[in-house]
Order: sequence, then C-alpha cells, then structure tokens
Amino acid sequence: MDKFKPQILIVEDDELIRNIFQQSLENWGYPVDTAENGQDALDKIRRKNYHIVITDLNMPIMDGMTLLNRIKSEWPYIETIVVTGFATIESAIDALKMGAFDFILKPVNFDQVKITVKKCHHKIQAEAENTHLKKINARLKELNEMKDKFLSITNHEIRTPLTIIKGYIEILDGLINSSEPEIREIFQILKSTIQELTQTVERMHTLTRANRGDWIAEPHNVDVVQVAQKVYDEMHRLFEHRSIQLEISLPHHPLYILGSFHALQIILRELLQNALKFTQDGGKVNLKIYETHKQVAICVQDNGIGIPYEKQDAIFSLFYEVQDVVYHKSSKNEFMGGGMGIGLSLVKEFVTNMKGKIVVDSDPGIGSTFVVYLPKVRQETSHKEVKPDEPSQVTFSS
Repeated sequence: MDKFKPQILIVEDDELIRNIFQQSLENWGYPVDTAENGQDALDKIRRKNYHIVITDLNMPIMDGMTLLNRIKSEWPYIETIVVTGFATIESAIDALKMGAFDFILKPVNFDQVKITVKKCHHKIQAEAENTHLKKINARLKELNEMKDKFLSITNHEIRTPLTIIKGYIEILDGLINSSEPEIREIFQILKSTIQELTQTVERMHTLTRANRGDWIAEPHNVDVVQVAQKVYDEMHRLFEHRSIQLEISLPHHPLYILGSFHALQIILRELLQNALKFTQDGGKVNLKIYETHKQVAICVQDNGIGIPYEKQDAIFSLFYEVQDVVYHKSSKNEFMGGGMGIGLSLVKEFVTNMKGKIVVDSDPGIGSTFVVYLPKVRQETSHKEVKPDEPSQVTFSS
C-alpha cells in the first residue's frame, strides 16, 4: 500500500489555504499539484493523470460543483473530495450524490484531511488491485479454454490417423514371414511405439473428459484393495526390469470409496509410474492401502531423487515436468524418463472429483511420499474377523 502514492490536485482560490493543503499532503508523502479555480484544474487534468482532486465548492470562474460534474463526465475514475463551509453543507451532500468520495468542512481540520485522503487512497488501491485480478482471471480463463481446445483437437486429430495406422500394422503383421527376424524386430518396435502413442492419446482424452466433468456417469462403490492388487499385477514387472523392489501392503478386507474403478486405476498407475520414473535402478517403492476413521488412504513412497522444495507446489499443474525438458527422454519407464506432464494433473483432478485430497512430502535426495485420502463408504456387511496373532495387513513385494 505504501509503494503507491496517488497524484493529488488541490483546487482552491485562496492561496494561503491552497499552500497549507499542499505542504501538509507533501509532508505525508503525496505528490501534489495546485490549481486556482475549476478551469485551471481542467487544463491541468487534461495534461496530467490525477487520482484525487480536492476542490473547494465556492470559487470564481468555475465553481466546484461544475468542476465535479465535468470530472465525473470525462474522467469518472478520478476520485473527488469537496471542501465546504457549514453554511453550504447541502451542496456537499449534493456533491456526494454526484459521485464525490467525501467532503471536508471548513475550518479545515488537517487530521481529518489526512484520514479522508488515506481512506480515498485505500479505495483507489483496492479498485486497482481488483481490476488487475479481473484481468488476470480473464487471461487465465482464456488460457484454460485454449488448453481445453488444444487437448480436444489434438486428441481427435491424432486418434483418427493412429487408429488407421494400428489397423494396417496388424494386417501387415499377419503377412510378414516370421522367419525373417530383422523384419519381425522392426515390426515389434513399430507396435511398441504405436502402443505408447496410443496410451498418450488415451491419457489426453481422459484429461479432457475429466476437465469437462463427464469422466464418470454414475459414481459407485469401488474396492480400493481390489484395484490396488490389479494395478500391482499390471505394473510389478516394470519395477523388476529395473531391479526396483515394489512392496505392497493391503488390508485383509475390502475398503470401499464412492467413485470410479477406472479413475482409481489411473490414480494408482500414475502415482506408481511417477515413483518408477524418479527412483534409481535398485531402489525401493512402497504402496500401502490403509484406513482412518472416515477415509481410505493410498500411500506411495519411494527412496528416489525427491522433488526440489521450490517445485513442489507446481507438480500438479498440467504439462509441468520436474526435470528440465532439455533432458527429456521418450521412455517413461526408465529413470528420469519423459512424459507430457499429464499424470499428476490427472491424479489431482480425479482425487478432487471424488471429494478427496492429496498431500506430498518430499526431500531432495531422500525420496517422496504421496498420500491420497478418499472418503470411506460404510459397508453393512462385517469384515472377516482377523485373529489376534494375524497381521491387519498383508504385505508382499516383487
């Protein structure tokens, strides 16, 4: 607030009062100009940008009311404060009705002047900040619409030719003589590359639907334990390939949330994929499902490279990648492998849609822990009783 000082114009025909106003306001740190009458003030306003005009009402050539009317007609953003004697207080009230910020009675109490000018200063500052925020919000809305349009068009424009390519590759695959190993190897590379591109397009399509809010038609009860087991079965060989120990800890009984089986799969896959990407070969990743009083928790912990503190607030932003894009790698399964910066954004979107939250605890060089909390659905049927000597969780690893 102190950095911005509004430019003030004093309009007063009495030179002594005019000078006292100027000296007082300048002593308080405000830049001040003066004018002898309304016409003089208009000439100065046309040449310079003022924020506040403090004007006497009774002046020769052009009085304060006429000046106020001209200012509000031509420069409505300028705040005005009128100075009047008690005998003309009705004129001051009329000035307020015309849009004046406030009035000051004569004889002038300069403590009151300071308070009034400061209030006017705060109003101007607040309006400027509000205007700035509106511009930022409008720009953000525009960028968000551009992003949605980009995702939608890209998804459509890539998906159609990709489907055609996949179809012809499958036809040619059946025609290639399997005794030609070099050609078979080329086709396997082509099929693998197309599969990766297909997965990328599907993720973009999923993100587009999530942003539109139509990612799920009807939420239903989903067993988090079952989904976690399924995702582990799908992905554990990727960890084995890089000698990373993937340990999973699950409760003996189902834990239900209200949401989408598909969305929950994506949450688990993306969190594990993220841990795989940023954990060195030979490292360790833990996936644990447990319950609190009202929530089901999904915890993915790794002993990888961690996330720099200054980047932790940005990791859920769309298209954001922690590593420098200069060192981008096409394979998302190798250490520091590349991506489009979609995964964690999808996780955040789905968790929010299911009325959950996600927290991150990460130390550079030590590792990261992501915990998703989702509202738990109470089940009427009782869980299988666990004997006192049985652990409440079953743990196994790849």
